[in-house]
Amino acid sequence: MNQKLSYLILLLLIVFSGYTQDIALYEQFNGRYDFTFVGNTLNPAENNPTAACNIYTTSSANLNLDSNDSVVAAYLYWAGSGTGDFDIELNGTPVTAERDFPLSALNTDGLTRNYFSAFADVTAQVQTTGNGVYTVSELDLTAVIQDPLYCNIKTNFGGWAIIVFYYNPNLPLNQVNLYDGLEYVPPFINVILPSLNVIDNEGAKIGFLAWEGDASLAVTETLSINGTPLSNDLNPVNNAFNGTNTVTGSSTMYNMDLDIYDIQDNIAIGDATAEITLQSGQDFVMVNAIVTKLNSQLPDATIEINTITQECNSGSISLDYTVYNVNSTEFLPAGTPIAFYINGDFVAGTTTMGDIPIGDNESGIIIINIPAGTPIDYEILVVVDDVGDGTGGIVTETDETNNSVIINETQHVSPPLQQPEDITVCETDNGTNIGVFDFSEYIESLKNNTTDIVTFHTSLTDAIDNVDAIDNPENYTSNGMNPQTIYVRLENENGCFTTGEFNLIAIDCLFPDGTVSLGDIGKSCNSRVITVQYTINNFNSFDVLPSGTPISIYANGEFLDYTETLLDIAIGGIESGSITLTIPDDVPLDFELSFVVDDIGNGTGIVTEIDETNNNTLIPLSLIVSTDLHEVASVIVCDEGFGIGTFDFSDYEESLKNIPTDMVYFYTTATDANQDSNRIYNTTTFVSTSNPQEIFVRVDNGICYNTTSFLLYTKKCPPTTFNYVTPNNDGYNDTFFVEGLRNIFLNFKMSIYNRWGSLVWTGNHSKEDWNGIANVEKIGPEGNTVPVGTYYFVLELNDPDYPEPIVGWVYVSK
Repeated sequence: MNQKLSYLILLLLIVFSGYTQDIALYEQFNGRYDFTFVGNTLNPAENNPTAACNIYTTSSANLNLDSNDSVVAAYLYWAGSGTGDFDIELNGTPVTAERDFPLSALNTDGLTRNYFSAFADVTAQVQTTGNGVYTVSELDLTAVIQDPLYCNIKTNFGGWAIIVFYYNPNLPLNQVNLYDGLEYVPPFINVILPSLNVIDNEGAKIGFLAWEGDASLAVTETLSINGTPLSNDLNPVNNAFNGTNTVTGSSTMYNMDLDIYDIQDNIAIGDATAEITLQSGQDFVMVNAIVTKLNSQLPDATIEINTITQECNSGSISLDYTVYNVNSTEFLPAGTPIAFYINGDFVAGTTTMGDIPIGDNESGIIIINIPAGTPIDYEILVVVDDVGDGTGGIVTETDETNNSVIINETQHVSPPLQQPEDITVCETDNGTNIGVFDFSEYIESLKNNTTDIVTFHTSLTDAIDNVDAIDNPENYTSNGMNPQTIYVRLENENGCFTTGEFNLIAIDCLFPDGTVSLGDIGKSCNSRVITVQYTINNFNSFDVLPSGTPISIYANGEFLDYTETLLDIAIGGIESGSITLTIPDDVPLDFELSFVVDDIGNGTGIVTEIDETNNNTLIPLSLIVSTDLHEVASVIVCDEGFGIGTFDFSDYEESLKNIPTDMVYFYTTATDANQDSNRIYNTTTFVSTSNPQEIFVRVDNGICYNTTSFLLYTKKCPPTTFNYVTPNNDGYNDTFFVEGLRNIFLNFKMSIYNRWGSLVWTGNHSKEDWNGIANVEKIGPEGNTVPVGTYYFVLELNDPDYPEPIVGWVYVSK
């Protein structure tokens, strides 16, 4: 019964089909290099004969290199059952898989099982740590290992390994190749190892990183190279993968192998490939990495650019180069190609002339045309052992990575020169055509780079030959040629130059300075004709102001008239003149009059002056016209007798003015008003001499005047009676006085009655005022003073304007 069960398990281990990743070349090292392994399993025991369904999550191993060994590369591989754990730690440092190799196997039980391997470059960490303990942790496959899917058929495993490549100067020149992938048996696999260059098979060896090999399973299990089975002290010929480590001599690697075999008798000089065959009748083995070391007697071509020579604007360069064969064990053959690239494009090629012995070199010179359109700054790439297509050469070398050199270069072309502007200054003296010029600022402003050199020359030949440079550009005196051409040379750091030119122009700056001032302006009343006295000055000047210099006159900015200077006006001199102008009717009485010297009537002049901004003089002007007078109202007062009255017309002094500065005068005749004689000064109590009386007014603005008149009238006003009479001859109220009566109402009649209605006194214009004495014999003898008491009067004015009598009372006392 037990025998049948064991046989059933064996049958289940025979893989029917699956998915793998073919093993292929990953990296190659040529030189004094070798390799070693360091690693460990996570399995506590071998899966056979009894599987252990548990696993560790950490394990350690020691790296021991010689003192002369220098690590150049270190690659960490870890693997196990399941789909993978790709985040682990190496000596406590997190590591994440950079590559992975999944594998699936369909067994005869009809179930698919997954396995994995992962890869990470740990070169920097190993170079830093060096020899010592390396511990992989956080590789947790516990759940997978306990799964009956794996444990029941004894393919539960986990482990890790670091493949270390190192340099040692005492080693022969070797070619070390690393191939990786993930392939499995049973029943068998064939792996072709390409890219071999077997020059000498002495010391040749091959190493394997494999998983899940069991020492207790050795059913037709062989590892062969080129048809010859391999074996060593740890690995029998019929049990190649048996949980061993050739580096440490360990046989307890449990389900993983780090095996190294001597193959110098199994590979021939000149071989370019090797065939690895792995056969297993039972054991499920996965090959992860294969490393070969073969002695390599090869040259090592390197190249150096010694000098680069080029002419300005030539479009070509000359390269002086040297090809070396230093780190080599074989001569570099004649005809080794050399390719030249500009900005990545192949532009020229050549070859070495003879065999270059070990440690020797060969120099050469080549002229390269720079392609049109190449930028000023460009890159030269020179590659030895390159036929011009960038894919490599025809010579196998110790190091295929050191064949090139890159140089950043700049085309030697003439620098761009910005056209310098001409420079204009004043002559040193009239008519000399000589000036003192400063063009020193061009020394910096014309540069494209701070290293550029700018020089100035008086001839183009001198500028091209770079001789006789002007040494005082900050105060250079021109040679009398006007204009004089100055030639500029702009040279860059490569010696390339460009020439240009500009002119020095000396101009006459000794100019006059015409200004104008205005004098008296003659104006007439009610006239638009004025006469203007003016003076043309040439004060702030260095030359005469020529005769015929135009003078234009404007009214409110509109051209009015034109005149000219009569003679040359000397420096500091003047010329006076007078011009009569008629101001057009459309120009208002108040306007701006301006005289502009050196103006032909449109704002432009004909004379060059020191100051072109001071030619204008402008003044406000008013034409003189007589004052407009409105009708003046008559003045009426009460008649004071015989048609005479007292008048106040002083308020007319202000009301008749048109402007505050006008003067208003009054006269009794028109002749006096026109001649301004016999003015009336008493305008507040003027007593008229007739009724009506005409008063004449003169409104004078200082230049023009106008006259008008108004009438003084008197009128009969109602009389005013007083009510008290004291006939005692004391001079106060001795008579009954009625104001505004006598000499006004010539036909009046006054009647006075006592309180009983008896007539006491009558009077008219021919009689004196009543003095309290009766003149009618009614209450006593005539001529007697009436008794004290109240009396009544009736005043009849006998005037059409006052038809009704005035009735009132008066009191008589002693």
